[in-house]
Amino acid sequence: MHLIAPEVNMMGAAPIVAGTISLAMGAALASLIRQDHTVAVSFFGDGATGEGVLYECLNFAALKKLPMVFVCENNFYATHMSIRECRVENSIFRIGEPFCIPSFEVDGNDVLKIYEVGKTAIAKCREGLGPVLIECLTYRFRGHVGPDDNIQGAHTDIRPKEEIESWMQRDPITLFEDYLQRNSLMNANELAEINRTARLEVAEAHAFAMASELPDKKELTSYVFKK
Repeated sequence: MHLIAPEVNMMGAAPIVAGTISLAMGAALASLIRQDHTVAVSFFGDGATGEGVLYECLNFAALKKLPMVFVCENNFYATHMSIRECRVENSIFRIGEPFCIPSFEVDGNDVLKIYEVGKTAIAKCREGLGPVLIECLTYRFRGHVGPDDNIQGAHTDIRPKEEIESWMQRDPITLFEDYLQRNSLMNANELAEINRTARLEVAEAHAFAMASELPDKKELTSYVFKK
């Protein structure tokens, strides 16, 4: 989970809940200082709304009118706790209102709606109007730690079976495929070829990873510093 790819403007990820929000805010501040018209985007889950750093960053970004988009991927469960058990107000997008931040709630499984809201958010940032908050309502198809989520013991998933099945009918890939075919933008054969190519790419990446050597133990303390 400790990933960084500055060559494609991915400035860092970390497993600490809400840990990358302040990193994105720093990138937005740097953009404002440089006046380079770039926009920083921070993605976080609904569980991050319980962390103070989010609200500190919302306030600072609004105060300085930073070019930053806060994107909450709300899948209704923070690891293994339902949002109903940890929040009084479940409409997360409303947390932007006290900071006078334009805030949107969008169907997180509809790629076209996300695209339109995203365009609006980026435009506002580039116009110097400050940050924007977007809440994407979505769902995990698997458990928090994968398909065999047995953290709860023998019970492999705390979520109701009916709830999972209902959301499975709203797979964003399937929904988009249906849209493309209904509007005669692509046919079934073209979509099948895209799926085949994607699966091949993933299989090749997996094979490469499994065949690669493990890191040398001598590298364990590399790039670790102390005062």
